[in-house]
Amino acid sequence: MLPTDVLNQVIATLQKGQRFFLISHVRPDGDAVGCLSGLARSLRKAGKTVELGLVDPPPERFAFLLEGETLHKPGERPLDHDAIIILDTGDLPRTGFAEALERPATVVINIDHHPSNTGFGDLNLLDVEASSTCEMIVFLLERARLPLDPEVAQGLYLGLCTDSRFFQNENLRPAAHHAAQRLLETGLDAGAIVGRLLSTRKLSEVRILGHALLSLQLEMDGRLAWVALSAADLARHGATMADVFACGLFGQLTGIDGVIAGVGFVEHTDGKIYCEFRSRRGFDVKEIAVGLGGGGHLAASGCSLARPLADVTAEVLQRVRERLGGFPH
Repeated sequence: MLPTDVLNQVIATLQKGQRFFLISHVRPDGDAVGCLSGLARSLRKAGKTVELGLVDPPPERFAFLLEGETLHKPGERPLDHDAIIILDTGDLPRTGFAEALERPATVVINIDHHPSNTGFGDLNLLDVEASSTCEMIVFLLERARLPLDPEVAQGLYLGLCTDSRFFQNENLRPAAHHAAQRLLETGLDAGAIVGRLLSTRKLSEVRILGHALLSLQLEMDGRLAWVALSAADLARHGATMADVFACGLFGQLTGIDGVIAGVGFVEHTDGKIYCEFRSRRGFDVKEIAVGLGGGGHLAASGCSLARPLADVTAEVLQRVRERLGGFPH
């Protein structure tokens, strides 16, 4: 549940303010792009001026939601708006705008559903039970009586679908379905959104997914699945980091019968190793990610480590094995 006092303050700011700057996290996913698009479109339809900040470009399959937008980088714009709204981001460094936001001249609103959120805003609208930040934005727009039409709904439905794994996440609350219903009631073509997400794949995504699945390892009587992709693997198949995150690999790890925990390791050309954790049956991977400097949710979390791939793989898998060893079969 959202804290009523904070919710009312956020609504008042959205209604009274005229100029807003919206930011989300590095390597934006569907929820990040979706809530940026949905909230920006709604505020503009209400006559507000909105600018967007993103350090990294959106993945190709989500880019249509921000088509025609100027995506500002840190330092490109003075942050002198009526409010800076940071969406779907657990802490300031993850925005890439941390230095620019050290001494903001305006109110910072933090809207997020990650349990690891540090509460960095002046107003922190947090709901760790929400399926996605997009679910929260649907509720917020309704309460604030801001426009919610098919154009606004497009991004919000996409983010709701991707972050809930198309409503497959365990412990998904009724509010997620209520949000989807409200978006469909706008006249949104939901089939077109789902088709974009599920029916279209780049060749590089298919190739890196095939390579990853062929090299996948199972341990602990089939309860742990993991895969490691080097920068050379990506280059060999013409794939990018965005392709790895878009191809559905990490979700497939826990789709294997009997698997409780899945871990994906991906080496970036910058030398960092990105670790993605997925789980089923209530196994908490968030605590593992947090212990490694990352964060996320109980069943989906991540972190990045600046060490050789083999070293990271060995250390992280040992932590997962230790925790999974005490988890009921």
